[in-house]
Amino acid sequence: MAELSSVVDTETASTSITTTCTGSHLFKVIGYSLDKDIGQCITSDTFTVGGYDWNIRYYPPAGRTTTYQEDDYLDFDVSLTLTSEFSEVIRGNVTLTMLNQIGGASIRRCTVAVTMYSSRDSASFNKFIKRDQFEASQYLKNDSFTIHCTVTVKCRQLKTTHRKPRSFDVQPSNLPQQLLCLLEQGYGKDVSFNVSGVTFDAHRCMLAAKSPVFRERLFGPVLTPTKAKMKQNIEIKDMEPSVFKSMLHFIYSDSVPEFDEIKDNKDESILLAKHLLVAANRYGLERLRQLCEAKLYEFTDANNVATTLTVAVQHNCSELKAACIDFIKQPVVLADVVQSEGFEHMIKTCPTILEELRKKRNDGS
Repeated sequence: MAELSSVVDTETASTSITTTCTGSHLFKVIGYSLDKDIGQCITSDTFTVGGYDWNIRYYPPAGRTTTYQEDDYLDFDVSLTLTSEFSEVIRGNVTLTMLNQIGGASIRRCTVAVTMYSSRDSASFNKFIKRDQFEASQYLKNDSFTIHCTVTVKCRQLKTTHRKPRSFDVQPSNLPQQLLCLLEQGYGKDVSFNVSGVTFDAHRCMLAAKSPVFRERLFGPVLTPTKAKMKQNIEIKDMEPSVFKSMLHFIYSDSVPEFDEIKDNKDESILLAKHLLVAANRYGLERLRQLCEAKLYEFTDANNVATTLTVAVQHNCSELKAACIDFIKQPVVLADVVQSEGFEHMIKTCPTILEELRKKRNDGS
């Protein structure tokens, strides 16, 4: 049973899902008494929430100089890093909690709703805790304190899904077999050939489609059958019926099954390939010519390469000719080729070949 190929119909779908993403970060500051005299903000390490990078900025009591800032408060900002790339507006909440370092509940906590359009925006915690209150509290121990920051933002995810595909089983093409049925069963045949007393019926359209020579002979230059060209029986000279049959099979199927049937018989394979090569050149069947060239070279050896080269030259098979010359020019091969039966015939038939061989050997090409 012929194998079936598959045709799949696919469809994709996408879904936008909005959720909340929450992340936390502990920021410990050591050396509070030293920092407040420096007058510069202190920045935490970067942490990631919702696909964005954040950091905490701590402003000591004398760390921010603005017209509205007072020196006796600790201030904080939570913002995106300057390298963050915005794909959309960020909305959410930021909560800062100052941890009690002695034990007990941490009551210093503040939550700020944020809407950020760029990395210049931030969640500001101005006047988070007064300095004297902080210094007397349990938040400060050993000149250090710890801030717990929780960021909650709205996240939008885009998920792509694939609908379960529909799969259809499609039979592979069997056009060559169908065309051979037309040839073998005789449906619609409209031209006959007489080859040495053997009659072959065929379809002129098939012949014309494959061979420019048959196209000209059966339809003329304007593809219109004339009375002369509508002649039902055409005589084919100088060709064996078995060769014509193989050529006709190739025209309908694009293959030569005889090559497989006699592949173990070297002499028969070479003989058939030579005859079909002549037929292919005669009727302009380029693919058949190439198949025959390949088959001839497949069986090439020192004893028959001279004969094969002669055939290649006589029928303008440039690739086969080049392959044979490359084979002959090998020093270990040339001596045997000169002693073969076909070498003398090759020199008489194609006298220029010997000069080409000498040139190839001298050039080392």
